[in-house]
Amino acid sequence: MSWDLVPGQRIDRAALHACYGGRIHPRISPSKQSPNVFLFITPDAEASSHDGWTGEHLYFGGEGGLDGTDQKLSQGNRSVVEHAQDDRALRVFLQLHEGPVQYLGQFRLDSTVPFVQVDAPYDMRRPQDVRKALVFRLLPLKGPPTGLRPAEPVARRKVLQRSPPCPAGGTAPGRAEPSPAQEAASRLLRQYEHYARWERRADLTGYRIKIAGAITELGVDLYDLTRNELVVARASLARAVVREAIGELHDLARYFDPEPTRVLLLPSRPDKDLSELLHRQQVTAVWPIGPRRFGRTSPSS
Repeated sequence: MSWDLVPGQRIDRAALHACYGGRIHPRISPSKQSPNVFLFITPDAEASSHDGWTGEHLYFGGEGGLDGTDQKLSQGNRSVVEHAQDDRALRVFLQLHEGPVQYLGQFRLDSTVPFVQVDAPYDMRRPQDVRKALVFRLLPLKGPPTGLRPAEPVARRKVLQRSPPCPAGGTAPGRAEPSPAQEAASRLLRQYEHYARWERRADLTGYRIKIAGAITELGVDLYDLTRNELVVARASLARAVVREAIGELHDLARYFDPEPTRVLLLPSRPDKDLSELLHRQQVTAVWPIGPRRFGRTSPSS
């Protein structure tokens, strides 16, 4: 069966499947009628939150995981991974609401790094876990696609990029709402930012850290340039929460040279046992002691 569509051409999706096979609803639709796997990008949909053109690769998010599980290399995702050995073409379409789909062209998987795993948006069904999603890295066969939002390329090296120092408190389109604990930590962080900026005369920033081989970034919400302090906030003194925060501090600190003082911002002073844990891990605890003051421990004392 010959392929008659050209990039930029629009066609009703029902007509596409009637002619070339495949199912009408999934975003990944392998065909039994023709040697094709159809991929559909739907802007503003959560499933397409990682989709976009980097100038070199077309990123395309996998399917599945709607029940709160990790996405797996099965069913539609598997058909993308095995398209070359199955002698199938990857055909990508832009699907805008209820109108016809627009053909973007034929693509192939990048054989060097065919896909990456990324952190999916927060899921209430897994409050203590990070659900994993797949993002495929596709290369065009005949030229770049048009009409897609830009996507940040996978970093080839570590990049530290300064950003606003604190979360804005809002939610970006297509992102899950923050949890109550995240909102409380954000409020605590903004309170400390105001104190550090005006009472301690600190020069504050945030950072986005891009890592080689990863599509997502690591976020540093608050960094005190004046004192070389890396700050993370938690709204609870629960031991599991403090342990997780210590791990985040050590993970982020290794990207800076010289390594910064690690500061854990908490809602109140930690007890003696947690203070000893923080001391052994060389982490300074900071907590509010009034509307405009904060107390702190010293990891060296």
